[in-house]
Amino acid sequence: MNDAVALDDLARAMSRRGAPMTAESALFILLQAVEAMREQRMVLDVGGVEIDGEGVVRLNELCSPAIDDRETQEGIASVLEASLEVPSAVASELVLRLRGDTTFTRAALAAEIGAALVPLNRGAAQRMLGRLVREHYRPAREKAEEALRAAPADDPAESMRIAPDVLPPPPEAVVSDLAESLRADRTVPDARVHVEWDLPAKKEPPSALKALVALGLAMVLLGAAAVFLWGRLHR
Repeated sequence: MNDAVALDDLARAMSRRGAPMTAESALFILLQAVEAMREQRMVLDVGGVEIDGEGVVRLNELCSPAIDDRETQEGIASVLEASLEVPSAVASELVLRLRGDTTFTRAALAAEIGAALVPLNRGAAQRMLGRLVREHYRPAREKAEEALRAAPADDPAESMRIAPDVLPPPPEAVVSDLAESLRADRTVPDARVHVEWDLPAKKEPPSALKALVALGLAMVLLGAAAVFLWGRLHR
């Protein structure tokens, strides 16, 4: 979820709450915005500078590329003036320097803004910005929570009602579907299969019986051979 708020929206909200943005807050936001430019020259827009719930500043598409350093510092001066409802001596002096004859590089701009904030505790300043953003969203969140608490409880009978497309089909439909499925699966049996089933099975003699029969025949043949040889020898 994007919890960032634009600088102009934050300044208006703080003004409506009777606590306008201070020069220190605006200058720290601009210092982070200049650092967010990195090596680019940008024309800052009061709606293009965003602060998130952690106090981190980033630039959106409303900030456009600048032609030169002069255009960049003119944009910073305009954003500083637009975000302050009550001008301060420090902010006014910085605006005069930015709109004077001196042209500052991006690094020099950061140094000028940092000098206006001396002494600067970056960690404390960033936590302060995060708290401002969270305070900006707090009324809307409280209103949403109040609406949820005021909403009537759901009817238990309604929550237990089952949708028609979730209910199982009636028994008649199940029987009809089952009969249709059986008719679709019915096939004509092969007549040859039934003929083979009706024929009596041939009984094969056990394997042990086969061995005994073969042994008996062998003994008979051996006996006949012995009688034949005995007869020849005593003739």
